[in-house]
Amino acid sequence: MPAKRKPCRPTPAAPEAQFLTDPEAAFELGVGLSKLFELQQKDPEFPSPVWHGPRSKRHVRAELRDYAMRKRARVAA
Repeated sequence: MPAKRKPCRPTPAAPEAQFLTDPEAAFELGVGLSKLFELQQKDPEFPSPVWHGPRSKRHVRAELRDYAMRKRARVAA
């Protein structure tokens, strides 16, 4: 009998972290991973990630917060 997968809950990044992984970035924006990947592909205003190596992509926390505030202001207006 195959083992059941535990539900994966996103965990927030440490407050002092400047660079966030995909799950941490999704948590920061309040969306799931699928929505984060969709925003990266379809929204030209979404901030580009920083690559620290061929397989190490990180998101800048300040840029994600600015992006979220711009979107929030546009919806509120």
